[in-house]
Amino acid sequence: MNYKKILPAILGILLIGGISSCKKQFDKLLTNPNYPSAATADVDLYLNEVQLDFNTFWTSAGDYGAQLSRQQHWTGPFYRNGYTPSSFDFQWTTAYTGVLTNSNAMIPLALSQRKYIQSGIARVLKAYTVATLVDNFGDIPYSEAGLGNDNTIPKVDGGASIYVAVQNLLDSAISDFSKPNSAPFVGNDLFYGGSKANWTTLAKTLKLKFYMQTRLVDPSVTAKIQALVTENNLITTSAKDFVFRYGTSVTAPDSRHSHYATDYTNNGNGEYLANYFMWMVSTQKYGGVVNLTGDPRLRYYFYRQVGNYDWATSSTCPCFAKSQFGSSSFPSWYPVVPDETPYCTVGKGYHGRDHGDNSGGPPDANYTTAMGVYPAGGQFDGSQFEAVTSTMGGKGAGINPIWLSSYTFFLEAEAALELGITTTQGSPKALLSTGVTASINKVLNFPATVNVTPDPTYLPSATQITNYVNLVSSNYDAATTDDARLNIIMSEYYIALWGNGVEAYNNLRRTGKPASAQLAVAVPNPGLFMRSFFYPSVFVNRNSSAPAQKDPGNVANKVFWDNNPDNFIK
Repeated sequence: MNYKKILPAILGILLIGGISSCKKQFDKLLTNPNYPSAATADVDLYLNEVQLDFNTFWTSAGDYGAQLSRQQHWTGPFYRNGYTPSSFDFQWTTAYTGVLTNSNAMIPLALSQRKYIQSGIARVLKAYTVATLVDNFGDIPYSEAGLGNDNTIPKVDGGASIYVAVQNLLDSAISDFSKPNSAPFVGNDLFYGGSKANWTTLAKTLKLKFYMQTRLVDPSVTAKIQALVTENNLITTSAKDFVFRYGTSVTAPDSRHSHYATDYTNNGNGEYLANYFMWMVSTQKYGGVVNLTGDPRLRYYFYRQVGNYDWATSSTCPCFAKSQFGSSSFPSWYPVVPDETPYCTVGKGYHGRDHGDNSGGPPDANYTTAMGVYPAGGQFDGSQFEAVTSTMGGKGAGINPIWLSSYTFFLEAEAALELGITTTQGSPKALLSTGVTASINKVLNFPATVNVTPDPTYLPSATQITNYVNLVSSNYDAATTDDARLNIIMSEYYIALWGNGVEAYNNLRRTGKPASAQLAVAVPNPGLFMRSFFYPSVFVNRNSSAPAQKDPGNVANKVFWDNNPDNFIK
């Protein structure tokens, strides 16, 4: 046998085999660990991203809603050009490329690993996001969205059909939370610490919220609402409040509440709060005079840098001369509204901007009112009258109050009054009082959670709290029509919603309340109120299946659940 010929052949075979074997080993390393495939992705890392994207989306939606509902300042002056389509690009992309894309990829992976809590959380946050997109924009892509290269130009679905899908998502989430043999939760739940019970309660509360949103156009929801209220597994205690908590880090990353970061700088306050909202809390119930011992939440909601208007000049506050604290000679066309809502200033140092005031920015950053300790983690107003700084109060460790127990009680009060729903709390008036009390307790207990100790001199007394609740109750008793009673319920709901523009905007469109909402002050006719937002430019410009952009000369484009008249809101 010629071994000289056979040996090289054997070596060649071994070498080829070795190379092939090494290739198989090396092939396993070709997947970039920074860009894992769906099959190898980490469910809990997906969960982190879904939660953070959801909060970012909610914050953006809340700010726009707060501006139109007169909690924060809306520049205007015309509704048709108060925003542009590109104003909503960030909100839209955060929802679709953030919350929806990541939750869609995560849910089947979580189910395959029996991580049912994670899949349930993703479904709840997806449901809330999708419904809020409908609330803000109307018909949107849903059934064809998130398919990647399989469909890059998804068509829109009707808002009503999407709301049905949202309810199904919430039902699926509830099912996930109840599945046996779930893998132990080791993820980072930023809201409820992996509590299936709390997430289930939230899902059922959101079902109530979305059913109530459609009560004007779908009579069948009354029985569904009654069933949820009767079951009574809803957010009715502060321990189950659905909030996002911020930190105090300034850099890498900035973890502070967004309004703290804007309001508390070493160069002064960087935004305007709405005069109307400050007036509602401080003045509306008290004969047009600021009452510092009226609403117990006043000093928690707002921080005044000054206590008077000695600083007001033609340059620092151009509108002051025409305010009630100047000559009271309001512009001749300034709208006359119930209770004569404020113009320019509120009183006792409270100063923001009127709805639709598009005048330039005077040098007033050291005089305007900032968000207080609640919810932004700012400063408690103990009449310090000091300029804001970047280290004041709770240093930004605030919350986004996405859904609180008080909201549930106000919503049930609306349902009891308008739909005849019966509850364990009893009458609409009893639910109203319970909601007000829950809100006050939430706010007054908040400073301790962010290491702020208010000056005891300015803490509301038990008598003050009782007096306020009694005042609301007596006003309700004095109302002679259900519309007037609804206005009291929704006005108190509105006050309790400080920091939540999502619900304030929804409630305003559904009920038209508060009825005293300040009209735009810069022009006599600002046009029709925005009943939904423009479609974002990233949608209409990049998707050939997108509907035509809403007419900028007529922005009264109502979402499916809003059947109120065009001039229902000014």
